[in-house]
Amino acid sequence: MRILKVLVAMAACWCVALASAAPMDEYEGMEKAAKAGDYQAQRNLAYWLSGGYNGAPPLNAILACAWRIVILESGNSRVDASDVSNKQYYCGDKKLNADGLKAAQAQAKVLQKSGERAR
Repeated sequence: MRILKVLVAMAACWCVALASAAPMDEYEGMEKAAKAGDYQAQRNLAYWLSGGYNGAPPLNAILACAWRIVILESGNSRVDASDVSNKQYYCGDKKLNADGLKAAQAQAKVLQKSGERAR
């Protein structure tokens, strides 16, 4: 009976480890696609970083704003009014202070340059 309890506990830990790894793998795949210029991946990544994936890490308001800037400046034909309003909301003073916005703008430039190299 004791061995069975140990095996059940080990299986539970293994399942938890797999469950936590899955979202991170998904995030990393999405980040790679976003950096390669995939419009929908950029939107999804910005949403995730803003807390949209059930609050799963990583959460980063500055990086989320940076991706929203990248989206608007991408020239992609799919950019629409929702992208504009998302940038206004997630980069606005209710989410970021002036220093945070400056950091996001600087990060957006870095992301744009890395995206140009990736293509």
